[in-house]
Amino acid sequence: MLNADLIVGIGSLVIAGVAWGVTRDLSYLGRVFVDYSIVFIALFGAIMLIKSIVKPERLHFFESAVERNNILTGLGMLLLYLIFMPKIGFLPASYAMYAAFNWYLSDERFGTKSIVMSLLLSFIVVTGFYLLFHNVLQVPLPRGTWFE
Repeated sequence: MLNADLIVGIGSLVIAGVAWGVTRDLSYLGRVFVDYSIVFIALFGAIMLIKSIVKPERLHFFESAVERNNILTGLGMLLLYLIFMPKIGFLPASYAMYAAFNWYLSDERFGTKSIVMSLLLSFIVVTGFYLLFHNVLQVPLPRGTWFE
């Protein structure tokens, strides 16, 4: 059994630190959202770290092998997304990732309805985020080295 709060607190602070370091070259409007997000991640990470020291809670991370495999599959999908986004660009990578993740998490994976809904949701959500971040916040999103 592990101290879950300690692991989450340290992990959150590491993520906040890395994100802070790699986002300093964004435009002002692009950095506003990112900076607020980083502050909240760091704040909640520090709270979790303090809680892990004051009142440690020991938990099993995975209740079953199925749960562990689902988490590891999700992390693998996220890793592939982060690897391919700089190469194929934000839009194609995000459409594929969001659709695949929706499909993987659906109750009826092998139905036509599940596939169509995953593709439709992917198109709506990713396009919305793209319009918000690219046009409104002016965040430079990866275009992809394969298409330059």
